[in-house]
Amino acid sequence: MISVSSAQHRSWIPFATVFVALVLLVIPAPELIRGFLPDWVSLVLIYWALALPDRMRLPLAWGVGLVIDLVVLGIPGVHALSKTLLVYLAKHLSLRVRAYPLWQQSVVIALLLGIELILFVIVDFAVTGNMDEVHRWTAVIVGGLVWPLVYFALRRSRHLANLGR
Repeated sequence: MISVSSAQHRSWIPFATVFVALVLLVIPAPELIRGFLPDWVSLVLIYWALALPDRMRLPLAWGVGLVIDLVVLGIPGVHALSKTLLVYLAKHLSLRVRAYPLWQQSVVIALLLGIELILFVIVDFAVTGNMDEVHRWTAVIVGGLVWPLVYFALRRSRHLANLGR
């Protein structure tokens, strides 16, 4: 008889949390607060890249970005590139950032989200000639502020799924 551990059965948890973040991305929001909503997908991908850097693969980030590109009907490949860059940077910084207190992690997360926004602005300017994405700086700040909530929620789900190192 083949024995399968319960941790293997719960390895779908990171994928489920990314799916929930994708659902939060497509839920309609009033125009007034749309600019303040953080990029939930980026926050979830950053968490998993920091928490499990050896399991978080760049092709997953690329695929999630392609799904976002299809959903938002934007410039093809921009979200795929940005999510891949975001996960790469988070994996590269994972050992350092995990040792930081939560408030310093929030600053690093805001910086990572800011790098992603700069990439969006550069691509948008190169393709269309205007800078429509600049107004999203508030979402970057809110993303840094909500990081502790995202961190605790996803850490709890990781521990319940027994996905430790």
